[in-house]
Amino acid sequence: MRMISTSSETVSQEVLGTRAYMAANSAMQSELQQLFPLNNAAGVCNANNIITYDFQTTANADIPGLYDCDASTTCVNYYTDTNNIKYYRLTSTGKCGSGAMAADSKVIVKSSRTIEIEARSL
Repeated sequence: MRMISTSSETVSQEVLGTRAYMAANSAMQSELQQLFPLNNAAGVCNANNIITYDFQTTANADIPGLYDCDASTTCVNYYTDTNNIKYYRLTSTGKCGSGAMAADSKVIVKSSRTIEIEARSL
């Protein structure tokens, strides 16, 4: 019985880890679209302001694979060279799970994944 329980926990953690990675990836794609819009408009780096994507709201109810997930992103313009080429560092962290974070909680299952990329303007 204990082996089956441990196996179930492992599978749950793996599924939540994959969902957290996908939440981080989705938020990163959104951040990149803001930084490098397809209409050639000036992009926006959110300059260390954290943007949060909540996949649990009614507006995002059409994403059932990311239920109980959220993600946050940051963008930093860490260098601009003499030709005005800007270098950015973007970080996205996805978190998924259920249960309340408490010392006596026995039903909590949480997972977090972070993606970091660097990009530059053309």
